[in-house]
Amino acid sequence: MKAWDDLTERGKFRRLRPLAVAALQRYDIVPQRLRFVGGFTNALYRVDTSDRAYALRVDYMQDHRDTDVDIEVAWLDALAADTDLDVCRIVHAADGAPWVMAAAPGVPGERRVTMFEWIPGKPIADALSPERYHQLGRLAAGLHRHGAGFVPPHRPMEWNKVFYWPEEFDPVVHHLPEHAHHFTGDRRQVLEQTIAAVQPAFDRLDAAAAQVIHGDLHPWNVHAYRKRLIAFDFEDVAWGHPAQDVAITLFYERSNPMYGELRVAFEEGYRTVALWPVAYEGELEHFMAARTVMFVNFVLNLGGDQTEFYEVAFSRLRQFLATWT
Repeated sequence: MKAWDDLTERGKFRRLRPLAVAALQRYDIVPQRLRFVGGFTNALYRVDTSDRAYALRVDYMQDHRDTDVDIEVAWLDALAADTDLDVCRIVHAADGAPWVMAAAPGVPGERRVTMFEWIPGKPIADALSPERYHQLGRLAAGLHRHGAGFVPPHRPMEWNKVFYWPEEFDPVVHHLPEHAHHFTGDRRQVLEQTIAAVQPAFDRLDAAAAQVIHGDLHPWNVHAYRKRLIAFDFEDVAWGHPAQDVAITLFYERSNPMYGELRVAFEEGYRTVALWPVAYEGELEHFMAARTVMFVNFVLNLGGDQTEFYEVAFSRLRQFLATWT
């Protein structure tokens, strides 16, 4: 059997399938079909029974801690119990466990496996419209209202600086000498200036008002199905502020010709449920710039060719510095 590290990504996903089969034995269902439907940091499988469908998530990159998933599950269970918000639903194992560990030949160690009810529809990123963003604003505001009162079982990672992910999972490496060839010209200066420029935005936040936020509510993590919007992927839950979460949501469509319309629609929808959380002009742009810098480092950790992403990222950072500093 070929060593795990010698496999292609496709080969690794194939080898995780027996692990998914083993994990299914812990659940009170009779699967009739299991198929791989996609993966990046996780491997996702669709599980069909005689009358229902489920999503089985296998930890692929192992970039989350058990405590992160405990928080995710606890908040999803609380949202299901306390609200009528459309979010993914956790399926607990037969013994009540919110997630299970499973192993398979040729896969190093054990992997965490979590099951959800299958989410119908397609990402709203596939069909963006102001109407959908108005609806997304209402959904985000509902999550923030509930998150303000939710007490998580562990303290989530806190977004109080640019590089807020735990060092063991996303180490800060952009400054290391071996990566200097990625940061020629003015790129090193742009990074340093941006990091210095955004920190005051974090410092202005009221630490006493921090709460649970989704942390990754972007257009690929929300499915549209008929008149519904369904949010999922709560794996990056953070301790932060609603304005930061709004910045994350609006971050991804800044180059879209409809961005102005989408942003207005999102704010209008949000205001129908809760007070708009943005305190001053430019606040969202500061947190968007912070996220861009974080992604510069994240992409470097992933390896591969960063050329295309870095061209876009540094163009945006230069524009931020020219506009907001």
